Amino acid sequence: MVTPLRSPRRLIAASGAALLVVSLAACSTADSGGGDDSDPSTLSGEIRVGMIASLAPQFERYAEEFEKAYPDIDVTVEAVAESPADYIQQLATLNLSNTVPDVLFNTGGLNQTLDANGLLWDMSEWLDEGRSGLEAASFAPNFLGLFQSEDGRTTGLPVSADSGVVTYNAAQFEEYGVPLPTDDWTYEDMYDAARQIFDASGGDVYGIVTPLGVAETPFQWYPVLRAYGSDMYDEGANEFVFADAAGIEAWTTLLEPYTDGFGVPYSALANDPGKNYFPSEQAAMEVASTARIAALREQMQSEWDVAPMPLVDGVRTTGGGAYSLSLSEKSEKKDVAWEFLAWFYSVDGGFEVAKDDGIIPATTDGIDNGTWQQDPPPVPASFVPTVQISIEDAILQKPYPADVAPEVLPALQEAIQKVMLRDVSIEVAFTEAQDALNALLQ
Repeated sequence: MVTPLRSPRRLIAASGAALLVVSLAACSTADSGGGDDSDPSTLSGEIRVGMIASLAPQFERYAEEFEKAYPDIDVTVEAVAESPADYIQQLATLNLSNTVPDVLFNTGGLNQTLDANGLLWDMSEWLDEGRSGLEAASFAPNFLGLFQSEDGRTTGLPVSADSGVVTYNAAQFEEYGVPLPTDDWTYEDMYDAARQIFDASGGDVYGIVTPLGVAETPFQWYPVLRAYGSDMYDEGANEFVFADAAGIEAWTTLLEPYTDGFGVPYSALANDPGKNYFPSEQAAMEVASTARIAALREQMQSEWDVAPMPLVDGVRTTGGGAYSLSLSEKSEKKDVAWEFLAWFYSVDGGFEVAKDDGIIPATTDGIDNGTWQQDPPPVPASFVPTVQISIEDAILQKPYPADVAPEVLPALQEAIQKVMLRDVSIEVAFTEAQDALNALLQ
C-alpha cells in the first residue's frame, strides 16, 4: 500500500541542505548488507521505496507486479514530498531516526546534494559485473551521466527520458477562439495565445501557468536561458554568468506572465508547487515534463493535448532530464532492493508495466524502439510525435560545483522574490544573485 510520510513545513533548499549535513554527521553508515553473491531466488524480506506523491500510485502498481514474480519480497511504497526543498528536509528527518527508505527517488538536480551528504550508495561495482542483468551500458549515456560523478561513482539509474512539453486545454482554446499551438510556434506565439485566453475569459482563466514558477524545476527555464545565448555557469571561467545581457533578456521573458498579469500569479504558485491550476482548468496551458502526463490523464476532464516547447530565435526551448531510482547508503537490504531495480528496468518487467504511464525508458533501445511509440494511450493525441521532437532537441543542464550547487536555486528564488515582492528590477535582482553565488566560488 502507499504510505504517506509526514510532510514537513516548507523550507528553502539551503536550509534543508544544511540540516541534512548536521543530521548525517549524527548518524553512522550501515554496511551494504547481503553481500555480492546473493541468489535472487532465495531473497526475502521487505523493502521500502520512497517516491514523490504524484508517482506513488504508479509505483504501487509496479510493486504489486514485482511481488508476483518475487512472492517472498514485500515492497512498501511511501509517498515523499514533491518539493525539492521539502524532500531534502524530509530525508534529513528520516535519517535522524534511521528510517530512510531503501530505494530513493532522485533527480539530476538533487543528485549532487544527496550524494555529497552521504545518502546515496555507489552502484558502480554491481553495474560493472552486470548483477542480475543490470548494467550501465544499457542506459542512454547523456541521461545516465546525470547520476555519475567525475570520480566514477554511479548513484542513480534514470527511469524515464523526460523532456519538456506544453500541455494545453484544447476545449478552452476553442471556446475563446484561439488557434491551437503548432510544432513551430514561438515563445511570443505562446504568450499571445495566453493573453488572448485571459482577456477573452474576462480574467476567469489564466493563459498559462507561468513557466518560471518559483525556479524549482530548471528544465522549464534553463533552455530559455540557453536559447537567448546565456548560461548558468561557465565551467572554464569557474563563474556564474546568468545575469549577462542575454540572461537578463531571458529572465525578463520568463517573468513576463507575472509582470504582465496573464499568467498564474507568483503568490499563487509560491503556495502551489504541485501546479493544480492546469488540471483544475483555471489555466489553459502549462510547461510540464513528460513524466507528468500520466497524472494528467487521470485528472483532466476536458479535451487536452500537448505541443513541443516553443522556439526562441529558432532554438527549441526544450529541457531534458530524468528522475532516477537510487539505493540508500544506509539500507541494510541492498541485495533485495537491487532485485527490485533489476526487475523494474527490464523490458518484460517494470518497463512493460509502465508502458502506458508516459514513461519513455532512458535506455538506448527504449528511446529508439520502445513500445511507448507503437501502442500509445489515446490521450493526449499528439503525445508520440511531440515527444519525438522533444527528446531530439532536449537541452540537459550541466552540473555546478558540488559545494555551491545547493545554493543555486535559493539564490534564484530570492531574485524572483525581490522582483515580485520588493519591486527590484530584474537586472539588479539577478545580478545580485549571480554575485552572491560567485562569491561562494572564491
